[in-house]
Amino acid sequence: MTGFPDPQGGGPDGDGADPVEPLLRQPPGYLDAPPSAFAQIRRRAARRRRARAAGGGLAAAVVLTGSVYLVGTLHSRGTDEVVGPPAGDSSTTAASSVPTPRRTPPSSAPSTPAARRTTGTPSSTPTEAGTPTTGTPTRGGSTGHPATTPMCATSQLTATLGGGDAGAGSLFRYLVLVNHGSTSCHLTGYPGLSMLDAKGRQIGAPADRQPMDYTPVVLRPGGSASDTIHTVNQQGTCLPASARLRIYPPGNTASLDFTGSVTNCDDLFTVTPFVAGSTGNPPS
Repeated sequence: MTGFPDPQGGGPDGDGADPVEPLLRQPPGYLDAPPSAFAQIRRRAARRRRARAAGGGLAAAVVLTGSVYLVGTLHSRGTDEVVGPPAGDSSTTAASSVPTPRRTPPSSAPSTPAARRTTGTPSSTPTEAGTPTTGTPTRGGSTGHPATTPMCATSQLTATLGGGDAGAGSLFRYLVLVNHGSTSCHLTGYPGLSMLDAKGRQIGAPADRQPMDYTPVVLRPGGSASDTIHTVNQQGTCLPASARLRIYPPGNTASLDFTGSVTNCDDLFTVTPFVAGSTGNPPS
């Protein structure tokens, strides 16, 4: 006798079923899930879905905001006035931004003769050719107004290199335009100006523009307007001196070539906007 149930169904004394057997052979069973367990699982899953949806919406908003910012930076909204474009032949370009003569270093010159944005501020008050802006009109002045006078065409202008001034290593020459036509006209802003050698080939880059305010200048027949060319006196590296100069009057695509010797040293070659008279800008 071993104390274990007999496989033949007898007890330890062979007289019937073992009373311990039902305890040893309990039917298998499983514990029930805790109350509300499935509801908690569903709530957690719902929270995870909402979190994923919110994260996706935030990412989309960030991408959209970045796209709008990028598009905004790629589109300039400048409102600078475009002064008459001195367009020219393949060897000539007009000037862009210009450092202030006698005060600031020059800025870089652009390489194309397309229309330029001015670095000065135009004024609506016209200046009469040969007339101080605060005095009485002198010879060459006109009572006309830009609104009633046409822009001066290249064909009715004569260009010359006038007098000049010097100081602190700088050289200043006056570029003078005279209206040789029979009707009044006006000039506004900067010319395009380049140096040429004796064979008409361009020397270096065109003149930069000095940032200055300017007003329209009305030229009656025989009236003159002028600006100032600023260079330095034999400092740094110098280009060959010019034999001639080429000017594109403001707003014109035709140019004038005329005799004039100017030397670009230390990469300083600037021009101011036109004013009335023949003594440059500011008038001396």
